[in-house]
Amino acid sequence: MTLVGDSMLAAAFVSYIGAFNQKFRVGLWKDLWIPDLTAKNIPLTANVDPLMVLASDSDFARWKNEGLAADRASLENGAIITSASRWPLLIDPQLVGVKWIRQRMSKDLKVIQFSHVRDNATRLVLAAAPAKATVADGT
Repeated sequence: MTLVGDSMLAAAFVSYIGAFNQKFRVGLWKDLWIPDLTAKNIPLTANVDPLMVLASDSDFARWKNEGLAADRASLENGAIITSASRWPLLIDPQLVGVKWIRQRMSKDLKVIQFSHVRDNATRLVLAAAPAKATVADGT
């Protein structure tokens, strides 16, 4: 039974990995988290990939049809966004994910462009305003 270890890896992936670049992401889950789980005798599927635990090929196809890029980082971001129950933080230097989120959630999305707000107190109030989804755009 490898469900426990696979679930722990996927939960850590969703919770912590989004803020890092691709090289650091791989280093965390492959070189740090998997050896740590193995050392603690937590059962894992052989060659487990947290992306494949969180999403399937049909999810990837749907996201691509919705405009998400097909590269690994974009698919990871898609898996994090669709799996997180709270506020995922993602690195999206090419703004591919932001475009995808805007298209996918256009009716329920609130976009805050921090470059247009001068004081930090206003930024916090805007970010805390009720919305089903909020994008904090730093451009």
